[in-house]
Amino acid sequence: MRSRHSSLRASRPASRPASRPAAYTGALIGALRRAVCGVAGATLVLAACEAPAITRPAAAYNPTTLTGGLLYRWRSGTTVHVWTVTESGAPMDLALAVRQAITQWNGVRQFAEFTLVPAATIGEADIVVYDRASAAPVLAGSCPFDARSAAGYTYFCPGSGVPQRAQPLSLAAGGTSAARVVIRVDRGRVDAQRAYNAIVAHEFGHALGIGAHSDHADDLMFGLPTAERPTARDAATLRFLLGQPAGLTL
Repeated sequence: MRSRHSSLRASRPASRPASRPAAYTGALIGALRRAVCGVAGATLVLAACEAPAITRPAAAYNPTTLTGGLLYRWRSGTTVHVWTVTESGAPMDLALAVRQAITQWNGVRQFAEFTLVPAATIGEADIVVYDRASAAPVLAGSCPFDARSAAGYTYFCPGSGVPQRAQPLSLAAGGTSAARVVIRVDRGRVDAQRAYNAIVAHEFGHALGIGAHSDHADDLMFGLPTAERPTARDAATLRFLLGQPAGLTL
């Protein structure tokens, strides 16, 4: 099987140079070597409902190693709408992989910190997922979009202000959009549906807040994933970060 690589990218707009470089490599983080994160110094004081007083597990690995210490996530209680760009007759089923990822990651929640649901239209989507074989359905924000040849790539662009939030992205066909996160995968980098499922599920881990790769090869969030679902270690890491104050909300 050909190698797979996943990548995460969050960077500051070019007009506002970052004071501290950071990047995500792999499916969500694949462009680590050139991404620049402009939110590392941001401070966010969250309301009590953003960090419930509950017992959280310890993280199995640091969820911010690829983001220069920046912790990002969705606002607590957010219903996250997911739109999948499908192709008739495609050799691999992206819609299937996304449905599986939604089910698996919803099952990891400790409470209802987020709920992933399919979007009725692309305009209402918070996350847009597409394959490299399709035209990009949304336009990049003021940060570079540099997926290169990554098998998976997750992109969002930090906005300005405190608290800091990811920028909304415009639709390529015109019109407004709620999308703040884009996941691009490349079926040309894999040779089986199961491998494709693994890449998609891995990217959703990045899209939910895991700005890191596990160093355990059995974990879904390993840089070259083979698992198709989050492991106990992945689950503990996400549950931990969902209870922490965020420097950036999606």
